Amino acid sequence: MVKYLVVSSLISLMFSSFCVLAEDVIQGSDTGGINWSKGTIFASGYGVASDNTPHRKKRLMARRAAQVDAYRNLAEIISGVQVSSETTVLDLEATSDIIRTKLNAVIRGALVTKDIYQNEIAQVVVEVKMDGSFIESISQHTYNSSLLIESSPVNTEFSGQYYLEQLTSLFSPNNWQLMSNAHAATLPVAETTVSLLREIKTKLHKLPKEEFLKYVEAKIDSLQNTNNISGLLIDAQGIDQFELATIPRIRTQDGEIIYPTKEMLNSITIRKRPVSYDLDLRDAINNSRIGYTPYVVKAIGTYKSKNSDLVVADDVALFIKNNLDLAKTMDKGRVMIVVSP
Repeated sequence: MVKYLVVSSLISLMFSSFCVLAEDVIQGSDTGGINWSKGTIFASGYGVASDNTPHRKKRLMARRAAQVDAYRNLAEIISGVQVSSETTVLDLEATSDIIRTKLNAVIRGALVTKDIYQNEIAQVVVEVKMDGSFIESISQHTYNSSLLIESSPVNTEFSGQYYLEQLTSLFSPNNWQLMSNAHAATLPVAETTVSLLREIKTKLHKLPKEEFLKYVEAKIDSLQNTNNISGLLIDAQGIDQFELATIPRIRTQDGEIIYPTKEMLNSITIRKRPVSYDLDLRDAINNSRIGYTPYVVKAIGTYKSKNSDLVVADDVALFIKNNLDLAKTMDKGRVMIVVSP
């Protein structure tokens, strides 16, 4: 496992223009690195002009050489970025000319954050953000539907019109006191009722009786919950095998992916980055990315050999999947993971 660096004095001096805080989660080397907290990839390059270059052009030629070096180093770092448990950017580039072209455009659009010329040596530092075009380039090619756990077979003994009628009554406007004020304000009552019943009907025909009842209980709990959940915070401290990735997955103990879902990856909001990382739980709780009332859960490990996939307990997973406030925040990428230094 690659340890996450609290920026050393050397890297701090080299990349001081990044204003990196001590608690940022960094993976770096002499040529650059990844700031997983800020969601940026940075690289430096050095250059000198040839001996026969006229004096008046030496600075310009040295700077050009430094830029070429920086872009080359940036491309190498980007190619090594872990996208998911199974995939690096290099894997995607090798299988798709479209992705390679898009990522080349991302590199060409890198922002120059440091430009120094001293003793005829130029240094240039460039940076790209792991959001926007970068995430758009890789996200839709990383979701493998075969990794999803198949739905449980239909329990014909349990399925039936009687139960649907009972649930229709349960979620009728007359019983709307079950809804929290936060959720009730988001959609008209009738529209929300129809949406809920459609979801319940789908679950009714897919889940066995015990699983379906657990689902209904979790749904009721979420509707009765008056707390406005502002984000999801996953505590992965102590899970040494966990590997940072651009698009890590959150799974149930059986392996079902609950974040990010295929629908979330297709959403434009994923351009804000699926997750951010922190080294301190208290700092993360106060991070504006996830608001100030996040749902905090403890990861219990990684999923099999997929070290970028975190597993949460089944009761926690059930709540995450069925809480309406939480679903909205996750769809906007308001998720953070706290890792060990």
